[in-house]
Amino acid sequence: MPRFSTAVFDLDGTLADTLPLIYLAFNEALEPALGRTLSDDEIRCKFGPPDNHIIADMLPGQAGEEAFARYVAAYEREHDRLVAAFQGIDEVARLASGAGMKLGVVTGKSRQTALFTLQSVGLLRYFPAVYAGDDVQRQKPDPEAVIKILADLEHDPASVGAFIGDSAADVIAGLAAGLTTIAVTWGSPDHDELFASNPDIIVNTTEELIAALGLN
Repeated sequence: MPRFSTAVFDLDGTLADTLPLIYLAFNEALEPALGRTLSDDEIRCKFGPPDNHIIADMLPGQAGEEAFARYVAAYEREHDRLVAAFQGIDEVARLASGAGMKLGVVTGKSRQTALFTLQSVGLLRYFPAVYAGDDVQRQKPDPEAVIKILADLEHDPASVGAFIGDSAADVIAGLAAGLTTIAVTWGSPDHDELFASNPDIIVNTTEELIAALGLN
């Protein structure tokens, strides 16, 4: 039997390796307006709101709309070249689904790009519920999206659920929603903040994640 009845996953850096594509797409979107290329650190420090909101905050009005169109065009054009599910993640999702676990995704990215990635890497079929950054008012570490997805999945509060992610925001949101938090180390390079958020479990490989979920 699986250890958890419900498991909610982050997307970027947890299910799929999307950072190289996100960096490229942001620069294709913003460079024509800003006149310069942003570093990876400059882009990563803006993470939190969904990609369309980040761009709109930087370039209000029509300039922002045109920039987001460039972002989506680059994201979709280069996706297959730059993005893949992390090794072993398909097996994690397959085993969890087969064991009867209720599965969902909570991500800060826009719904448009989230669904595109999940479909493109072959994972969307495992996740009947997906909450993106533009589906809620408050982003992780606020637990709004996590609480809503648990309701959609009809998670029984008396049973044990898990939130799996690669950032401190994931851990904080999961804990606030009453879930066991599982931190994965293969995504974000910012492990100091991740570890300081005190996740319940830390895993370094998908094999360890399968064991932590009680699926082996």
